[in-house]
Amino acid sequence: MKILFSDLDGTLLTDEKLILDEDMAAIQQMLDLGNKFLITTGRPLTSAKKMAKKYGFFKPGFYLVSFNGGLIYDCATDQSILTRHIPVESVKFIMDEAHARGMHAHTYAGDFVVSEYETEQLKNYCNTMQMDYLIVDNVVDYFKSIEKDLAQKAPNVPINVVIKPAPIKVNVITPYDHCSLEEFRTEMRKTTEGKLFDVFSKPEMLEFSNMKSNKGDAVRFMADFYKVPLSQTIACGDEENDCPMIEAAGLGVAMANGSEAAKAKADYITEKDNNHGGIAEVIRKFVL
Repeated sequence: MKILFSDLDGTLLTDEKLILDEDMAAIQQMLDLGNKFLITTGRPLTSAKKMAKKYGFFKPGFYLVSFNGGLIYDCATDQSILTRHIPVESVKFIMDEAHARGMHAHTYAGDFVVSEYETEQLKNYCNTMQMDYLIVDNVVDYFKSIEKDLAQKAPNVPINVVIKPAPIKVNVITPYDHCSLEEFRTEMRKTTEGKLFDVFSKPEMLEFSNMKSNKGDAVRFMADFYKVPLSQTIACGDEENDCPMIEAAGLGVAMANGSEAAKAKADYITEKDNNHGGIAEVIRKFVL
């Protein structure tokens, strides 16, 4: 049995956020032969679940690796099997620093994107993720209020807010060029290095999460979960946040449209990009 771990945006999904029939047919072929196919994405769980349901991946035996490995979800039981949180005080610190530089920042609570400011970056992000957002005065106070309300079983808490009121990840989106985020990461690392894992999921988006919330740790966790040696795993991606799983897997694949960072870590670079059946190419060449 082999396990293929695939990123979503820029990898399995086309630029129009669709999965090609060619890729779907190849995925079904590998599943029919007893192999496993896992979506491994930086997207929040809510967005990943919508995509999985749309394409029929929401079924027993299928797991979603979301938040870059911060939450791994069992589609059959509707429960997470692994969740890695970060302190809300760290989220607040990063949000404040980002806002001071004119950048947008947000975190998550259940099905909601949570921010202290309503920005164009927030609106565009939520439109892409197909998620609703909440604007709060203070993110620390907000999570504490959720905890208090849950403890008192207050009726005003949205039922789709996670039981443990602790954030998993904070995203920073710049309206400027990529260099502005590079500089921001360098500055943040003076405080966050060794405490939070940071990675670019897109040139304009920098993410901070638990030190073990990366796709490489997710590959190792799920390989052990399935009792499959890492040599029988394949990981496909296109951006810097995919590099940990590209390195961890037995075969690391970067898409033809991938970043130079992803290609530098890959054992194989596809001939076809995400718009022309790159995943099908990998399945035919290395699985079937």
